[in-house]
This record gives sequence, structure tokens and C-alpha cells, in this order.
Amino acid sequence: MGCWGWFKGALKEAGIEVTDENREKIDEIIHEVIGETSNYEHCSSDWRKVGRHIRTDENEKKKLIEKLQAALT
Repeated sequence: MGCWGWFKGALKEAGIEVTDENREKIDEIIHEVIGETSNYEHCSSDWRKVGRHIRTDENEKKKLIEKLQAALT
């Protein structure tokens, strides 16, 4: 899961289990939320910053959860 550690709570709250089949789509959605500045190879400061923001801002967490659920159903 790598950098996704910051988003485990949102994934759990969304009822989403990461599998080989959905991993790429989840990664795509998280990168969309983080923005173009994030690197795929490394856990940049963007991951940490957005992860903290998602954990502390219920509206942002809800938006992420809705995007994930919509994309994976």
C-alpha cells in the first residue's frame, strides 16, 4: 500500500478493500485528489499533507470516499 497509509481510514470508512483488481483505480483517484505535483515513485510531502487534511476535514474525507465509491461500483 505504500503511501496509501495516509488514506487507510478513508478507504476503511468507504468499505473498500484494496485488491489487485482495484489497486490501480484507487491509486488514480488518490493521485487526482493530491494533484499533478505528486510522484508515483515516492511518498512526497504532498501525500502527507493531503493525508493529514483528509483525516482532519470531514468534508474532504467525504468527497474522497464518494469518488472512490463511485469509481469502484
